[in-house]
Amino acid sequence: MALRFVDLTQTKQWLTDLQRVEVCGVIASSFSNVIPADYMAKYFDHPQAFQRKLRLYFHGEKLVGYCLLVFTDELGAILIRASAGFIPEYRKGGNTFQFSLAEGIKCWLRRPWRKHYYADTMLSPAMYRAIAKNIAIIWPHPRHKAPNDLFERFNRNGDISKTISTRCLVSVGRASSYSDSDLAAFRASDKPEIRFFQAVNPDFNKGVAMFVIAPVNLKQLVLTGLKKLRIV
Repeated sequence: MALRFVDLTQTKQWLTDLQRVEVCGVIASSFSNVIPADYMAKYFDHPQAFQRKLRLYFHGEKLVGYCLLVFTDELGAILIRASAGFIPEYRKGGNTFQFSLAEGIKCWLRRPWRKHYYADTMLSPAMYRAIAKNIAIIWPHPRHKAPNDLFERFNRNGDISKTISTRCLVSVGRASSYSDSDLAAFRASDKPEIRFFQAVNPDFNKGVAMFVIAPVNLKQLVLTGLKKLRIV
């Protein structure tokens, strides 16, 4: 299903009042245990970020999803956090990958001497798979050992996953609104990324997220390009 999209930049053009109402509706349908106005205040409006990028997805004139990227300068690095929500029938992890990768690279190109990391929580096995199968370097990963020092640094208040002995879990107090059939499909999946996600984070539908880190640098860009060409 091809969706139309509109891109916004906080420092240039941001959400209209109508768009804010529509995004709140998507948030309400995407997550449980969430007050949309509080979620907006935390992720869309908090002054800590020096930049935000937002892609709004439309089916016709109806807003059906969004992908928000939040850029902060903290802990000696540029951190890129993401939030995505879609009305259930429009969920597809690949919708947000190209946007997230492109904007992360643009940010790195403006300050290539700085360390840049995508560092954020994921509640969805499908979203994790969409990222993990498409980029070359991401942690945790079923085939690559996670650098524990980065998880201790960026997720110091999180919990350690007993499966991989890495501080990559965090209680976020919300969960994706999955149906029983969705959860059954995840449990039955033979996709390695989805199986790994559930093994590391078995309580993903009970308000526990996986903290995921991916460097944004030249090595990532080259290896991801090769991976997309199926060379590596």
